[in-house]
Amino acid sequence: MPESVHFFWTEDPSLAVINPPVDTAGFGAAFPYFDIISQWVMNVFSGKTSLPEKEAMRKWCAEHMASLHVKRFYDSWLETIRIGLLSGFLPDPARDFSRYWNIISSMVKPAYLATPPAFPEHGMMDSLFDFRIARIRILSGLRNDALGYLLKKGDITDAEYRAALEIDPRQSISVHLPYSQTYL
Repeated sequence: MPESVHFFWTEDPSLAVINPPVDTAGFGAAFPYFDIISQWVMNVFSGKTSLPEKEAMRKWCAEHMASLHVKRFYDSWLETIRIGLLSGFLPDPARDFSRYWNIISSMVKPAYLATPPAFPEHGMMDSLFDFRIARIRILSGLRNDALGYLLKKGDITDAEYRAALEIDPRQSISVHLPYSQTYL
């Protein structure tokens, strides 16, 4: 169940609240987060995107409202990426991995959501992170036909294609960049 159901009133999803969930402490780049949510809400209202069944939404809400004592962390930038993919506002990694990659592997800049940089713009501490391995693990989360398409298009190299196919599925990273919301 996508976390995004909390934006919509289950009984009448024509009412949407554009805000982090009540049970979370938000962190990160708030402005693009709110813009992406509004784009997604408009897609739901226009019928381009559908919500889960009401019963599934009710269950999700009941579970989360019953555990308000559990402190959860809400990374606005990672949620911006996730909701941007769900709404179709960000490039589909299975069709345009380069543009997607250049957004997620760059410094957080709201302008990159509308116009991804031609090359990733790394931050000061990014030298401590192995982007090559992360890229392969994210690619491995795509279906084989998507990898073949990206290879044929020239979006990925043959070495990246082969490496992605060899990754243990338990080591794959979803293009939605999931993270733990539970405080340590």
